[in-house]
Amino acid sequence: MICTGLMLIPLPDALHSLAVGGATAAAIIAVGFVLAAARVRSAPYLNGVPARPLAPPLDHARHAELTHVLIVGAGARGRELAEAIVQRPELGFDIVGFVDDEPNMPGWDGIPILGPTREIASVVERYRVDEIMVAHAPSWQETLMNQLVTAGQDERVRVSSVLGMRDAMTAELRLRPIADIPLVAVNSHHPSIAFRAAKRCFDVAFSLAALILGAPFLALMTVLIPVSSRGPAFFCQRRVGLRGKEFTIYKLRTMVANAERYTGPVLADPYDARVTPLGRILRITRLDELPQFVNVLKGDMSVVGPRPERPEFVDRYLRQVPGYAVRLKVKPGITGLAQVWGDYSTDVHTKLKYDWLYVYRQSVWLDLKILLHTVRVVLRCAGQ
Repeated sequence: MICTGLMLIPLPDALHSLAVGGATAAAIIAVGFVLAAARVRSAPYLNGVPARPLAPPLDHARHAELTHVLIVGAGARGRELAEAIVQRPELGFDIVGFVDDEPNMPGWDGIPILGPTREIASVVERYRVDEIMVAHAPSWQETLMNQLVTAGQDERVRVSSVLGMRDAMTAELRLRPIADIPLVAVNSHHPSIAFRAAKRCFDVAFSLAALILGAPFLALMTVLIPVSSRGPAFFCQRRVGLRGKEFTIYKLRTMVANAERYTGPVLADPYDARVTPLGRILRITRLDELPQFVNVLKGDMSVVGPRPERPEFVDRYLRQVPGYAVRLKVKPGITGLAQVWGDYSTDVHTKLKYDWLYVYRQSVWLDLKILLHTVRVVLRCAGQ
């Protein structure tokens, strides 16, 4: 048992209880990785991005209930899509209506306009919508690319766009044709069972190895941290994990004891005066995160994922930052995209965009790439 000054961390117990799982993990992890990655290697490419194979239109005729569809956009594209659906009743789709921001836009063939796009959430709730199909007029991005292609400049000029949630969600494109109209599934990414199993096996095996190899360093820190700054060597704090579930995170203490006694919960910054000299070194090298491999063994965290945040800040961000809830769809991690590509002082909105990318592009190869970049970041910081 390790005394933190606040609570006891059952590190040996956690290692012992999961030793059997860790021993078998090494044997099956390769198989899991191959299964999880098979679909990535075999996937064709669409616009330079892995795309799933063409999926045949869903046949809902066998089901007792129809799929209630809401079409965004009542213009020419929307009416064309509605006509294709109406002509294919065997698909099992029932169009409840359109939403469109043009107040004078008429409906089509008795299908009404249910409101503007700003009311889409209430329309979905009111009409029990199962699927939204977007068929609005060309966006400015599409207009821009059309102009470049027409002018023959699309190969000479490189175009970049600040990432939005839709960009992250469509990182993996899956085509779902309705009649002869190609639709791209926006939020179709759901990690496979093979990937989740491989990720968990990797988490357990990697965490056991990290804790065993890091045991001498942790033992040294239990002596040096209290000597350099009065207080316990380890620090415990409540964080928010998968689906909003709270858990206790373990870290090496890098600040003075009771750092928030007079301030309450506040975000740390790179030049925080509360950070001790030894703590600053631990933070630069990321070694203060080493005890969090216990959290990974317990199942609260993963090796790779969005960094877990404190409940006080999560409550605020859920109210103030659109799309923040997306990062709660996966287990938090010790390292992640925001940690290897962003800066320490990167604001929450920018970090969230990295988290969107990870949530909607999870794969074995992305996890391995993030780990390799983490090693690079740690070595680069340690050399400064």
